[in-house]
Amino acid sequence: MERLSKHLAILEVSRKQEYIFSSKKLKSNALRSAEIAYVTSSDFFAAAAPELYRPEEHLVYCGGGHGVLQFPDRETAVACVAAITEQAVRQFAGMELFAKVMEYDAAKSPGENLKELSRQLEQKKALRTSSFFALPTGLEKQDSNHFRPVRLDVSENSAVESRLLPPPEGYSFPAEFEELTGEDNFLAVIHLDGNAMGARVNHIYEQAGSDWAMCCQKLRAFSQEIQQDFEAAFSKTVDTLVSTIGDQMKNTDREGRTILPIRPIILAGDDVCFVTAGDYALECARVFLEHLTAMTNTQDNLPYAACGGVVLVHRKYPFYQAYELSEALCSNAKQYGAKLDERGWLSVLDWHIEFGQLKGSLSAIRQDYETEDGNRMELRPVLAVVPDGVPVPEETLAFRHYDWFRALCERLQGERGNIGRGKLKDLRTAIKQGEVECRYYLQNQQISRLLDHTFEARYRSDEARWEKLRSMYAQGEKAERPLFWQEQGEEKKRSLFFDAIEMIDHWKPLKEGAL
Repeated sequence: MERLSKHLAILEVSRKQEYIFSSKKLKSNALRSAEIAYVTSSDFFAAAAPELYRPEEHLVYCGGGHGVLQFPDRETAVACVAAITEQAVRQFAGMELFAKVMEYDAAKSPGENLKELSRQLEQKKALRTSSFFALPTGLEKQDSNHFRPVRLDVSENSAVESRLLPPPEGYSFPAEFEELTGEDNFLAVIHLDGNAMGARVNHIYEQAGSDWAMCCQKLRAFSQEIQQDFEAAFSKTVDTLVSTIGDQMKNTDREGRTILPIRPIILAGDDVCFVTAGDYALECARVFLEHLTAMTNTQDNLPYAACGGVVLVHRKYPFYQAYELSEALCSNAKQYGAKLDERGWLSVLDWHIEFGQLKGSLSAIRQDYETEDGNRMELRPVLAVVPDGVPVPEETLAFRHYDWFRALCERLQGERGNIGRGKLKDLRTAIKQGEVECRYYLQNQQISRLLDHTFEARYRSDEARWEKLRSMYAQGEKAERPLFWQEQGEEKKRSLFFDAIEMIDHWKPLKEGAL
């Protein structure tokens, strides 16, 4: 029987978002995210505790802002953890790093031990009795952008900066928010999170059984592939953006490189946040999910699925507040996806565009989207990627899918010049008043033909349209021209037009992703 490690240690950065977004500079936000990745990496452990840490002996796995280590005795574990945490506090002012050391219970499986280690860490974080920071003396020179002392002993071009994902050759990521906003003066915060990752880790635990070495090897490889694949999905999204609008990007940096309308901030395993110009936000999120879901993790031979939340705000809007809303939208998308498929195979998107002052919560914001007749103005969240074999009701797949929204956006934008912009904008008010008032508005303004777009958006190819028309003719049916639609299992109807009308000035198409 293999000799099991006697003690396990876990190190995790707490309050990650607070640390990342404490700087008011876009590039600094990305650097602070890279600092978290560095502090919880094997490279930092080796640099901070060179006499105590050897990766081939002590590393279990790293990823997602935390690392797990193994040691032959408690004394070595405590000494190594103390050296790592002290160096982290000294080098990265304001970062909060929690650690927990636990004796390995040989009567339990590797998976049970690792779950217990995480549980004990969460308990320690909840109590917060061991939370402390390196306090400034008042003598340090302060960096006004980063809100922390200037360090003279750490190069900006350090191991941290090398962890930033590079842009394509000849391009650069924006360093300031001012370089990011599009023609509509909006920027977007996009948060994406992988689905059912906990269940997939549990599956690895089950595969490993009582084999600790196998468990460590598979967890390391699983975490590394997640990091590589999510980074690859983002890089491919940038490539899609460049191939679509490369000739339209005019801003350049000091080195003459073209500044991209997108920048990654967090790429921590399956936890992703990036910012874009507002008018390309939804398409970038869609393309990211298409590229990601085309990949498979070889450790469990399963593809990825993820959900996303997208917030469009004006450039001067408080960034951290926008990020928190993007997290809430992502969570709402996950809830909708789980309602349709509890296994987590559906990739779903939700979004919000803020024209004024944000309310306190997503539920408070969505209260304003109720129509006067008790129905709903918004269709979102919507399905973005539905893998083959995942059962979804046919009408849900037709209407509550990003492809529906995309097709309707394209057709409504194609009406510019035919229908006055004011009439389309006023249609939002009519939708708010309810279905009957909305139909009356369309007839009164002589724009009822807009309903024809619902047929074209649902049957998006010529072949599909002709097939449906032949079927309708054979059965004597009339063309479908719905304005509101009620999903199976829901009590309220939802407007099919509102989402596209609301985004008509804030949406531009990109090429297809990997699908």
